[in-house]
Amino acid sequence: MQRRGFSKEQVFKGDDAVLPVLIIGAGPVGLVLSILLTKLGINCTVLERNKAFSKHPQAHFINNRSMEIFRKIDGLVEEIQRSQPPVDLWRKFVYCTSLSGSILGSVDHIQPQDLEHVVSPVSVAHFSQYKLTMLLLKQLENLGFQTCVPESSEGNMQFREKKILMGHECVSIDTSNDFITVTASSVNNGKQVEKDIHCNILIGADGAGSTVRKLVGIDMRGEKDLQKLVSVHFLSKRLGQFLLKENPGMLFFIFNTEAIGVLVAHDLRQGEFVLQIPFYPPQQTIEDFSPKV
Repeated sequence: MQRRGFSKEQVFKGDDAVLPVLIIGAGPVGLVLSILLTKLGINCTVLERNKAFSKHPQAHFINNRSMEIFRKIDGLVEEIQRSQPPVDLWRKFVYCTSLSGSILGSVDHIQPQDLEHVVSPVSVAHFSQYKLTMLLLKQLENLGFQTCVPESSEGNMQFREKKILMGHECVSIDTSNDFITVTASSVNNGKQVEKDIHCNILIGADGAGSTVRKLVGIDMRGEKDLQKLVSVHFLSKRLGQFLLKENPGMLFFIFNTEAIGVLVAHDLRQGEFVLQIPFYPPQQTIEDFSPKV
């Protein structure tokens, strides 16, 4: 959202300052955007409702276009390519009755043009989101950004440029003035605190369930809630070594009379996996998937 033109030469004077750009969401999109804007000389600040960055793998496949954008960030593509598993360990989708049972089939989802730079100057990648986030935060730190949490501010959080403000949730947006006013809610020393942040441009990078999208009245197009899944993140070097030897792949679609699920092999060498299990409420509840069960 843009209320009016902004000047990157604007002087900040405490909480009444008008930020040139405010980004809601410190996922890969928000972090990459903040890097690119800063490299162009445009000051920005990022709000993130979570108090800490996730250590769960989340997304893992990076397409050509994303990798092309990453080329604009010093050394990022090269670091991803050095750190990701070799392509032969994740090029296949495997369909099976169990990981040690019958193989129903497999599909090589990597095409020659994906690796030979026919349609793009850079290849696709298989790299867990939390690892990508750490690389992006390092880039932002080198650009002078600070990551802040409400408890560390002792009630004096300053909404200035080059900050990633954790634990801050966007709860309202007002566009009635010459600038946009975002009300951010946080918990400080056990107390709910709300503060207004003024900006010239507001960017919603807060995912498919975007709060920004809902607050400004933009409907989600297409069918909603396609499927519910429970994701189980676990580490097993033994399983990783078994699959490396027997049948390496990225996704294992498991079908049998007792269980259905998709095993995502984030890194076979490290033994890092996510098992995605279909979830059918109201017939099932989340308690059915407790560690005890």
